[in-house]
Amino acid sequence: MPANHRTVLIQSLERAPFSKMLGLKVESARDGTATVRMPFNADLLNEGGPDVPIHGGAIAALVDVAACAAVWSLPETTRSATISLTVNYTGPAVKTDLIARARVRRKGKRVASLTVEILDDAGAIVADALVTYKIA
Repeated sequence: MPANHRTVLIQSLERAPFSKMLGLKVESARDGTATVRMPFNADLLNEGGPDVPIHGGAIAALVDVAACAAVWSLPETTRSATISLTVNYTGPAVKTDLIARARVRRKGKRVASLTVEILDDAGAIVADALVTYKIA
């Protein structure tokens, strides 16, 4: 697949309606790695006012999109689907953008395993994840 076509595919991740709703931006995606930002938005909070943490579901969605961008940055990937996603929430994300850093750990012919770290603006880890993708 030509590199410019791959770039268009990766950029389509942030144009998807759900990604747009979350405000996700793919900052980089190359060589099996990706960085995706989710800007702070009060609509992503749990109940309780402006000082409560960002909802875990929004964080999980950020993980999945970052993993997808990383797996799509590999030249041999033509299709993918999430098989599993495990998120460990390690700290609260309060009034902060979140940055996901995804990396393909291992890739076979049909399955890729990725790790994703979610960091706040201060660089503190608020979650880490293991994601498995079916690839073709």
